Amino acid sequence: MTERLRDDLDRFADEHGYTGRSEVIREACQSLLEEYRETEEAERPVVGTVTAVFGYDEPAIERRMMDIRHEFEDSIRSNSHNCLADNEGCVESFVVEASYAEVLRFIGTVRGADESVSVEYTAVPVDLIREEIAQA
Repeated sequence: MTERLRDDLDRFADEHGYTGRSEVIREACQSLLEEYRETEEAERPVVGTVTAVFGYDEPAIERRMMDIRHEFEDSIRSNSHNCLADNEGCVESFVVEASYAEVLRFIGTVRGADESVSVEYTAVPVDLIREEIAQA
């Protein structure tokens, strides 16, 4: 764990009333495990958006994102890479369509690209999208 991450965890713990970084880590781990727990919905088709933010001019991360694009090319419907103003960082955006389990695997792979990559995502079941369109 980098010193910066330890400092961020300590600051977060102080600001949010945790007893220390280990309590923050425990809660984060429980949340992550719950997110990936197998459910009856694992094979349900979903459409997901995945956004990864990382430092500007990070060739190793950019190469890893390219590898991820190739690994998941059957699931990726759209992808874009954008640099933030003043070279503050890069944003890699994906639209993926696959089973919920496969989308979670994709998200985990993007998160694992580098510890400095910040990832946010959404996942919406395809059948719910179809129902909303039919009702419109």
